[in-house]
Amino acid sequence: MRVLLTGPIMVVLTATILTAGLVAASFEAEPPTATDPPTPAPVPSSETAPDPAPPASPASTTPPADADANADADADADGSQADEPSRVYLWVDRYEELAGIVVDEDRDLISVRDLNGNIRSFPKARLHRIIRLNDVEAPRPGLVEMRDGTIFAGDLVRDDFDEVVIRIEGVNTKLPRASVVQTRLDLSTTDKYRRFREGLADDQYLRRYELAAWLFQEEAYELARDELADLVQSSKLPQAIDLLRLVEAQLLLEADSAASNSPSPLDGRTLRDRRDTGPVDLRDLLPKEILSKEDVNTIRVYEINFRKPPRLHVSPDSIREILEKYGSSPLIPADSAGRTSLFRAPPIEIVDLLFKLKARDLYSRIEVGSEPEALNMFRQRVHDAWLIPNCATSRCHGGLDGGRFFLHRRNSKSEQVRYTNLMILERWNELDMPLLDYLDPGRSLIIQYGLPRNEARFPHPEVKGWKPVFGRGNPRLLRDTFGWLNSMFRPRTTYPVDFEAPVIETPELPTPDSPDLVDDRRGR
Repeated sequence: MRVLLTGPIMVVLTATILTAGLVAASFEAEPPTATDPPTPAPVPSSETAPDPAPPASPASTTPPADADANADADADADGSQADEPSRVYLWVDRYEELAGIVVDEDRDLISVRDLNGNIRSFPKARLHRIIRLNDVEAPRPGLVEMRDGTIFAGDLVRDDFDEVVIRIEGVNTKLPRASVVQTRLDLSTTDKYRRFREGLADDQYLRRYELAAWLFQEEAYELARDELADLVQSSKLPQAIDLLRLVEAQLLLEADSAASNSPSPLDGRTLRDRRDTGPVDLRDLLPKEILSKEDVNTIRVYEINFRKPPRLHVSPDSIREILEKYGSSPLIPADSAGRTSLFRAPPIEIVDLLFKLKARDLYSRIEVGSEPEALNMFRQRVHDAWLIPNCATSRCHGGLDGGRFFLHRRNSKSEQVRYTNLMILERWNELDMPLLDYLDPGRSLIIQYGLPRNEARFPHPEVKGWKPVFGRGNPRLLRDTFGWLNSMFRPRTTYPVDFEAPVIETPELPTPDSPDLVDDRRGR
């Protein structure tokens, strides 16, 4: 949940965010000089003095084209290594690769114990590459560089001798070590903040404000509050005072929401209580709840098209669980050879088996790594093509002016937001007719409400600023929408996702004669 900014504060914050390149993402595998920004020039202590230093250049988050240049960057300048044993994967030459634990290393020589327990030593100058594996205790944001040049971004789960596991949009993707060049871990927001804060002098007030504005953008509100509180105390910078009020209001709203276990920022507080925290915009009353990544995967499972299957993965552990729970079914091979063959079967065959078994308790074990065809059509031809730009604007159903029906507009390119909007279309039940009618797509209100009123059987209500989506100038939009509705899986079933379509409830604000405001003016 976030407080939205309006007026001049928004202008100032937007400008600072655009220039806050000093806090661009940096990766631990990069040499320090590649991620540290140049130290900015000191800022005069005057509140209104301009910042003479140019914005720092953002550090690239893309792995360098020549990763060999970084092979020696993991070692310190004097060749010293950390006390903890480090795992490495060596490209010895064109014909040999070796995994092992470093037992000794200096500037010129590296000795490793291989997986068979043998100790081998190599001159570094003769090795094609030294790849240092990352020890990951919990999933962390990172990158995986493949040998074919592909870059995968997500949460790094494991970096092992035999495989690398990276979680992409909630789905674990296993990559053989033989196809991976190296992995890089992203620094956390806290680490980035501390790293760049150390490079700023205490009297560089405008630079520190930029840093706090970036923290606000990253939703690191507690760090932003601490930085702004110290900044306000030492500089009285007006924009820092305004931003501090917003940060404190955001923290208060989050605390209230957590206490009530409700996504709504409103509770029993009076307008006076809320006004004391800063200018909270009415747009903060908009729903914030979206689907989880697990919910997204569940919806994808139910829309798998066996004629054009998406990228799928079913782990060996999941196959063992199938055999344990459903081994007595006639659909499961009775002989050992047949059961063993399931571990070599294509994932789509395992998915087909699960569907035939009606093993809904194991559907979550199916990892769908790409969008099924129907959901991809929804993204390209409906959601991004006309639903968001026409129906989810701030003046329409993406704000407070569109009645009780609401669509998420913020971060609309996010899969979680897009699938949430799909669920809203499916589960909105405040009208006599469904928004999506899969049996008779022409009766769907999203189509009827998008037609010109003189062509619709059920025209859109009269509202100021409404325009038909499916005009004669672009008949393709209507064809694509029909095509998407007809492509969804049939017979339809209710997704096992715990979600209720939100309803906009705009509260009644106190009148000028409200007791809270009258008592406030009297200095209560």
